[in-house]
Amino acid sequence: MRPVLLAAAAVLLAIGPAAAESTTDAAHALATQLATTMQKCWFSGDAAFAPYRYTPEVNAGSPRILIVPKKTPQSRPLLVVVPTGAKSADAYGPLLAGALGPRLRADLTRWLTGNGDCT
Repeated sequence: MRPVLLAAAAVLLAIGPAAAESTTDAAHALATQLATTMQKCWFSGDAAFAPYRYTPEVNAGSPRILIVPKKTPQSRPLLVVVPTGAKSADAYGPLLAGALGPRLRADLTRWLTGNGDCT
């Protein structure tokens, strides 16, 4: 019975890291895609985003994209987008509760479905 348990444990260990790695790879790919789309749609002349800048951290262990005040980029992020898989992300921060909140949610929801349009 002991060899069966060891074999099962070996299979679980072999699957676990591979699944985690593919999720991480998917999150990194999504972070890159979102950062490119944000640059195109939000930070290339849109007046609503003129007071802000974005900082993509797509090469970090857990990729994320930060939106910070343009004049004080070292301050606390106003929006944090954390890709968690191929088509999923968590987003939080005070910008979501402000006037831009509905647009931010609509854009991110659209982009997570693969639609990279700006409107």
